[in-house]
Formats: sequence, structure tokens, C-alpha cells
Amino acid sequence: MSFLLPQMLWALPAVSLPLLIHLLSRANTKVVDFSSLRFLTLIEHNSMRRLNWNQWLLVLIRSLLLLFFILLLARPVVRGYFRGFLEGSATTLTVCLVDDSFSMSGITGSDNDRGRGALAQTQTRLKPLLAHFKGNQASSRAVLMRMSDARIIFDGDVADLPRVEEIASLCNAGFARDNLARAMDSLSTEAFKSTAGLFANKELIILSDFQAHQRPVLQSMARDTAWWNDWHFFFLTTPNVGKNAAVTGADIRSTIPLVGELMTVAVTIENTGQQSLRKLPVQVVLNGVRSGQLVVDLQPGEQRTVEFQVAPTEPGHQQGYAEIERDDRIGDNRFYFHTYIPPSVSVLLIEEDPRSNSFTQAALAALTRSSPQIKLRQISPGDLSWQAQDYQFIIVNELTEAPRLLPRRLREYLQGGGNLVLIPGPDKRAGNAFNSMARQLTSPVLNTAPARNGEGRPIDSRSIGRSVLNQVFSSERALGDLPLVSQFYRTQARGTDDVLLRITGKNPLLVRTPIGDGSVFTFTLPFNLLWTDMPLRGSFIPLWHRLIHWQQALDELLDVRVGDTPVLQVTARQATQPLTMRGPQNVSSLIIPDIRTRSVTLRDLSEPGVYALTQSDSRSQAGVGRPLTRFRVNISEEELSNRLLSRSSLTAAFEQGHAFMAAEGSSIEEWIQQARFGQELWRPLLYLVIICLILELVIGNAYNSPRKQA
Repeated sequence: MSFLLPQMLWALPAVSLPLLIHLLSRANTKVVDFSSLRFLTLIEHNSMRRLNWNQWLLVLIRSLLLLFFILLLARPVVRGYFRGFLEGSATTLTVCLVDDSFSMSGITGSDNDRGRGALAQTQTRLKPLLAHFKGNQASSRAVLMRMSDARIIFDGDVADLPRVEEIASLCNAGFARDNLARAMDSLSTEAFKSTAGLFANKELIILSDFQAHQRPVLQSMARDTAWWNDWHFFFLTTPNVGKNAAVTGADIRSTIPLVGELMTVAVTIENTGQQSLRKLPVQVVLNGVRSGQLVVDLQPGEQRTVEFQVAPTEPGHQQGYAEIERDDRIGDNRFYFHTYIPPSVSVLLIEEDPRSNSFTQAALAALTRSSPQIKLRQISPGDLSWQAQDYQFIIVNELTEAPRLLPRRLREYLQGGGNLVLIPGPDKRAGNAFNSMARQLTSPVLNTAPARNGEGRPIDSRSIGRSVLNQVFSSERALGDLPLVSQFYRTQARGTDDVLLRITGKNPLLVRTPIGDGSVFTFTLPFNLLWTDMPLRGSFIPLWHRLIHWQQALDELLDVRVGDTPVLQVTARQATQPLTMRGPQNVSSLIIPDIRTRSVTLRDLSEPGVYALTQSDSRSQAGVGRPLTRFRVNISEEELSNRLLSRSSLTAAFEQGHAFMAAEGSSIEEWIQQARFGQELWRPLLYLVIICLILELVIGNAYNSPRKQA
């Protein structure tokens, strides 16, 4: 037996009050002197004994009356006994979680259901459940919750449950991912716990396809016995799709996309259905033009990556998608990709000897030969004839002296939105010159005593994975052969700094510092073979290409998914004005930047496609929006993969008798009825309280009458 309100049991000592009152009244008995013993003959012996029995019986009845009343307030629950006798006396809380994620958008098999997806599935599974709840008044409260955003769509008495069509329309699957963890957090709040604690039976019904990524949440629920141990779980599965393939990836493999040159697009297709697929057509569309097509064969569960060669015809934003033919789930038949080819970038290289043929100079010269969009000019530090507005990128390489006017010119260049790269020299004199310039620019300074790594440490691959420089080192990272660093200058990243690359051991290698509307990129080592072998790596030239096209590199959010909230950095000037985000269906939303952090958080990414972020330009006619960036959004990876939990793994983590599994076509109503074995005893206790009151009145009157006669 357990109690729904165990705090009321603190009143149990009050049961002894009738006995204490009786004993105290006997101790205060008054002695009365009689003038003659003849009056004693009027009191019969039997009458006195009957009065004593009545007195003790009243004490017992009053004690039982208090006991039953306290137990009635504590609401005891008996489990597993007298089910037939106590039928209907239980209170039940039923929580039903409906999965409305993208993976639930498959077709149920009937031609009439084509295109309805989860709407038809939800109706099919919920209809008998709702009828069962309404027919069983023991279910005193029902809560219906949507899984994608943990939104409660109904909370009330079962008699007021809406029609199944209304529930299904609110839970119709879109492109969102399921969020079982968030739903479980909503059901684990103290407010919900205090409410649920008032019910004898607590049951959780989950209608889902049960993707493999839900396993940790279910295991966590099974371990949380302090809260979920009193619950019963009912898992309702939906039918698997039959003929279905999904495009799970479409990525540009070329690190330097150029106009007129072939660009490799790698497309990944997976058979997520139950049937084999033969000669499945796959095509790539770039800028609205079909650029390639081929066919593949896929067995159930098989994944294959194929490559297409496409050639951009003009610079600018390159957007497209990979697509397969229609099948049982059309939402995963298209995957978007995006990149940017700048029209023209002017680069200024400042070196003490423009004829030194440094590694940096050689890499930039190679870029200008292969990319006509990059214009390079080399000057000495004392040449101040350059104009800031003529260059999108300036590189200051290994100066041994900092001219007096150069830092001032560079700071004005940064305030106007320019990008500057600072590379220290290999000796102490060059390090001091570097720090003198860095202090005037308020960028990070270096410890001029080099730190040595012996034979060298590689670049930290974890920092690469979080950086927009990800693709630069992708081929080398796959081979486990990243560039090595033998010496470097130590520096301390500040709050406004963004560490783009690190050396193993968390030492910064490349730090970005926002200054004005521009950025300073600080390397902590010279590109000298005694310091690093990076100039000999195939990633060296792509690294400079990424830095030169830094703003465009920021535009390439490589893996944004529906439901994500990515954060974009903007300039100080851009942060002072609202931005407009336009979605694939030309639906616009207003975004207010965070001036303090110079960033914008992108929300409401509810469908796949290519999005554009623009800002109104007061200097242009009619305030025409200037494009800041475009980025692609695709369906969440776990929703595309369609990897499902097995039936045994769903219930294995829970105690026997607490979790039940119902596959498609099977009924779960009987299991629900059998699991409701917790019955409240408030009704029998109420009857006992009434009986005790009646007995107390009857026996109390019978006791008082003889006492008066006596």
C-alpha cells in the first residue's frame, strides 16, 4: 500500500486523543460523601459494568473514526488486490506523446493516404485509444503533447478530448526533428510532478517510429526510478515505408571553386525503405539548370556516394540541389548545396623585400595564376601610396621594423571593413616589431620567446572541425597527416578573439580579432620550414584562398539543418540595423542583431532550401536590400537516416510489467486496462468513517442515558 498524500500521516498521533481524554477524565473523578449507605443499593452491579463497557467502546470508535479520517485524507492506494471490488475508484493521469517529426511523414500504404503521411497514421492509431479513454471514466485527466516542440495541445478531463481529426491536424508531420528529450524535461518539472502525484495511475503513451537517436533518452527515463518508476509506458509504432530512398548529403568537394572550371559535387543516397531499388535516377541541378544525371542500384539499408562534375558559368552565389524521383516519402528526395565564387578580390602584400619570394608570396602568386578573380600587388612597408578602398585584403608579412604611419593607415583600413593578416618574423627583432604594430591595432601580442615542440605537433583536428576552414584540411585530416608545428609564439586569446586554428595542446595558431567593421587575422608563427611544414602541404594554398575570401567563407554554413539556430558574425555597422531573412518560399522575417556581440541568431528555419540574409541600404534607391549571405538548410540527419530501434530494445531497459510494445495492427487498449491495477481506498474509508459516526451517535446516547439514571 502507498499513499498519494503521505504528508497527512503526520496526523496519526491524533488517534490517541480519545484514549488520553478518557484517562484524564478518570483521574479527575470527584469523591462525594453520602449520608447513608442505603443509597448504594440503588446502583446495581450490572449497570455499572455496562457503563464501563460502553465507555471503552466509545473510546475505540472515536479512535477508529480519527484513524479512518486521516487515512482518507492521505489517499491510500492498494496495488494488485481486490481489483474487481475496487473497480472504478482509481484516478488516472494519461500522457500521450505524438511524434510529428519528418520521419513520420511516410505513407501508410493506401493510395487514399498518399501525401497525408503522419496525418493518416496518427488518426489510425489514436482513434481506438480516444474511444477507450472516453469510455473509461477512471482516466480522470489526459494530456496530449506534440513531440517536436513539446507543445501541449490538450490538457483536461477525458470527457472533453477533441476529435481525432483535430488532434491529427495539430500533429501533422513537417520537416522538424523529434525532440523526445525536451518533452521528457517538460514532464519532469516540479510543477508537473506535484500535479501527477495526486493520481493513483500514471501512464505515458508514445506514438512514434522510434529512431535510434532516442535510445539515450529512453535509457535515462528507465534509470530515473525516483520519478518514472510509478509510471507505465506504452510504445505504439507506425508502419515502415516500403519503397523509399533519401538524399542524405550533397557537398562541394572542390576547395577552390572557380568560374569555368569543373566543381565536384558529392551526392549521398541511402535506401531507407524495405524494398530494393534498381536504376534509381539521380540528378544535380545548379542555378536552375540540370547539370548531370545517373542511375544507381540500392539494397535496403545500403548507402552510396556518387560524384558529379559541374562548371559554374559566372561568379556569385552558386546554389543547387541533388534530387531523386518520387517515392513513398517525397520530402527527403532533395538535398540543397551552396557555395560562392567572388567576382574580384584585390590583395595587397606588404613585405620588406618584394623580391624575397617567400612562401606566402609564392602561394598568393599561384592563386593569381589559377584564379583571374584575385588581383595581387606587392609593396614595401614604406610605400604608403595605396588607398584603403582599393583592397579587400592586406597581408603584412614578417616585418623587422614597423613604419610610424603604417599602423595608423591599417587601423583606418580596418574601421572601414577591411581584412588584415599579420605574420610575425622568425627572430626577436621581428617579434618586437610585430608586437609594436599589434598594440597600436589592439590585436593580440606575442611572447617573443619561441616555444618549441621538438619534432613537431600537428594542428588540433577538433579546432578545424568547428572552423570555416574545415574544407581546407579535409583531405589531409582523412589521411591523419595534418601539418606539423615545431616552433611558435605563445599568445593569450581575449574575450573578443576567435581562435580559428589551434596546435595540439590548445595553443592558438590563427586568431581572428574584430576591429571596427573589419578583422585582423594573427598567425603565431612565420611560414618558415624551421617552424612548420605547412608550406609544403597541399592545404597551404587553399588556406590562403579561404582567408582571402573570408567573408564568403563565413557565408558557407556547411551543415545547417531544419530546427537549428546558427549564429552569424556581422560587422559593427551591420549590427546597428535590422536584417531581413528570406526563405525558400519568399517568406521574409525581420531579425534584430545583437550589437554587443555583433552577431545574429537565425531562427524559424522550418523548411529546407536556400535562405538569403539581406540588410536595407539607406544609400540605395528605395532602401533596396544588399545581400549579406546565403546559406542552405536541409532536413536533420537523424530524420533522414531512418534507423529505428528494435522492439526488444524499447522495453529491455524498463522493469517487467512497466513497458508494453504494440506494433502496427495490434491493440494496446487491453494492456492499458490491465496495467491500471493501482486502486484508491478513499471510497471504503469514507464508508467506514460514516459507520463510525453512526455507531458513535448510537452508543453515545445509550451510554449517556444510564449514566443520567445513575
